[in-house]
Amino acid sequence: MSAMRVLVLGANGQLGSDVVRLWRDPDLHVVTATHAEADVTDAAALRALVERARPDVVLNTTAFHNLPVVEDDPETALRVNAVGGWQAARAAAAVGAAFVQLSTDYVFDGEKRTPYLEDDPRRALNVYAATKIAAEDLVRVAHPRAAVVRVAGLFGLAGSAGKGGNFVETMLRLAAEGRPVRVVDDQVTAPTNTAEVAEALLPLVRAGMHGVYHLAPSDSCSWYTFAAAIFALTGRPADLQPVTTARFGAPVRRPAYSVLGTTRAPALRPWRAGLERYLREKGHIRTEIRAGHERHL
Repeated sequence: MSAMRVLVLGANGQLGSDVVRLWRDPDLHVVTATHAEADVTDAAALRALVERARPDVVLNTTAFHNLPVVEDDPETALRVNAVGGWQAARAAAAVGAAFVQLSTDYVFDGEKRTPYLEDDPRRALNVYAATKIAAEDLVRVAHPRAAVVRVAGLFGLAGSAGKGGNFVETMLRLAAEGRPVRVVDDQVTAPTNTAEVAEALLPLVRAGMHGVYHLAPSDSCSWYTFAAAIFALTGRPADLQPVTTARFGAPVRRPAYSVLGTTRAPALRPWRAGLERYLREKGHIRTEIRAGHERHL
């Protein structure tokens, strides 16, 4: 039996790079395509790439997600997120490949206050969310058996090119610079290590996933609580203070509660476990094992 061929679009992003790093099984052949190699807004080039690769599965991790920039440039956001997803799904369908589209917790408005499930109604609070809702719908029009995977609060070793890193590295940088760190305590999500998503996604892809899935930790926290855990685990001193969203004054409206629950996939490990893994792999903490106990150094 030949190896399953998976084409990863956005292979140098946070999630894409972890898929490439961790999907190392001998019965898999991962074909990588970065933005420079595969612009999802170029339909002809994308179609040619997929035809050359002849994948069994196309995984689209590309996104234009710098929220303030997206608000000022909705045309580009629609072209990359929605039309790009549609074109990638069409290209996959044309060669008989399965298709997986990454999406976001921001498709929900945060009014529910209990974890959002896959079939809950969506409502966008900002342009980015609107483009991702459009992407979810368009890929399922282009490819009737497409899978949509929603994730939340991603942080990974590669960082986010569009955001200049990730939340963890931003917190540590601000603390190292001796700057005050003000973090909202009234926005609740489930910060997620992209490595945990990559590992959970593989068995679903192998099983022939289709429809909508949520891959998120089994618990949740505010961004302030997440920041406090970062400093506690690394032992870095920081002038950390909680603030409300209104006082923080962010330029883009975000859901106050965007925790993802699931009825279709196993929940990921708690967010703190994913954070500890990231900090170890990034070299921010070391772990010593003595007599069966872990101790952070």
